[in-house]
Amino acid sequence: MKSRKTTLVRALLAWLLVTLVCVGLAMGLTGYWVIKASVEASIGRRAQQMADSLADQLREHVWNLDDGSLRDHLGQHSSGAVPDLVHVRFLTEFEDPICEVDLGEEPDPIIRRSPVMREGRRIGFVETSYSRRGVMDTQRIIIRSTALVIGGGAVAIFLVTIWLMRMILQRPLVGLARELRSIAGGDYSRRLPAGEHREIDIINREVNAMGQQIEERTNQLKDEIRERKEAEKALQALRDRLEIQVTERTLALQRAYEDLAQETKERRQTQDEMLQIAHREQQRIGSDIHDALGQQLAGASFLLGSLEKRLRDRGIPETDLAAEVGEYLRDAVSKARHIAYGLAPTGLSEEGLIDALEALTENTETLFHMKCDFSHTPVCHITDGTVAVHLYRIVQEALHNAASHGKAGHVWISLALDGVDGVLTIRDNGSGLDRCEPSRHGMGLRIMHFRAETIGGELDMSINEAGGATVTVTFRDLPPEEKE
Repeated sequence: MKSRKTTLVRALLAWLLVTLVCVGLAMGLTGYWVIKASVEASIGRRAQQMADSLADQLREHVWNLDDGSLRDHLGQHSSGAVPDLVHVRFLTEFEDPICEVDLGEEPDPIIRRSPVMREGRRIGFVETSYSRRGVMDTQRIIIRSTALVIGGGAVAIFLVTIWLMRMILQRPLVGLARELRSIAGGDYSRRLPAGEHREIDIINREVNAMGQQIEERTNQLKDEIRERKEAEKALQALRDRLEIQVTERTLALQRAYEDLAQETKERRQTQDEMLQIAHREQQRIGSDIHDALGQQLAGASFLLGSLEKRLRDRGIPETDLAAEVGEYLRDAVSKARHIAYGLAPTGLSEEGLIDALEALTENTETLFHMKCDFSHTPVCHITDGTVAVHLYRIVQEALHNAASHGKAGHVWISLALDGVDGVLTIRDNGSGLDRCEPSRHGMGLRIMHFRAETIGGELDMSINEAGGATVTVTFRDLPPEEKE
């Protein structure tokens, strides 16, 4: 429901009426208090004059404390000889009453006191009281006249103001509202005429400027809307073409990704097969060395031992040479056995990795005359046989590099397993230069990295501050059923 609003003329008239009443009341109250104060001051002066006159005339009677003479003298004024005098008191110098005369009744009189002097000495006081009837009469007159002036002036000014506001303000504003309704209806080209008064003329000019700006802005908006619609059509066509291109590119990328994934899968399978083939070939070569070459070298060593015994029995000088050759041959048999074990270690499985690494360190010490220390955590069982094989080969390659390239004299191997997370570390005291280049040149290093990636781990090589290199392999030993 719409709230009914008052008009501007009515609001101005209301404020004007309130202002007139307030100003009239303020002026009336001010005049009232000023006149009241003036009348009271006049009565006070009369009371003081009367007190001074009685003190001068009745000095001897006050000195003699003759209350009878005082009453007789005051009796002369009891018949209204002194208007507004209602009470007179004579007091001693100690303010003890000598005589009191009531000439009328007044609940709130105006009191003045004058000292009685005799030979320069104060002997008492005269106190006179005057009535406030004059003040009250004056108050009533002031209130009536003020009310009449305020009421009459307010009505006259109110009527004149109504007429002036209707002529000067209401009519131009009604015309302005009519023109504004026309502009609001869409007639932005409409212009208001010049006003008769300056304020109305300023409003008309501002309304005309506003209408002109609205008309210009409306035309601009129409042009912008038309251009935006054309741009939206072009953008929609471009969006359609872009969606088609994105779809085609997405399909092409998807096919390329599938091809790459298939190629990566085939490449990994090929690499795994190559490692398996290399592993089987190493085992075959190791078996051949152990079964064929080892047996032949052992037989030759046995025959050479028999030959040495016969030569020694006959006292032939070449007996020592035959013994030396036999020693070399027995050393060759031992090295052939160690090489065969390195190529085809026996008992390498998830439960035998620790034993295999211990045997590998012993063979390395025998083959390369290099000190090897191996340590592991108390519970260190690799459940995945593939992980065990690759870890064994990484250690084997690292030991070979430390002995052949790093010229190390001591190698430390440690294997730690915490749940499924494991760490393998091979540290030596060799030169460690060629094996730690960023380019990772060398087939052995690349194979070590590949083996670590094959079991889902990472291999890192670093140079030790005291010399040598450290190979660190982090891996996860997951059961086969948990692997993807």
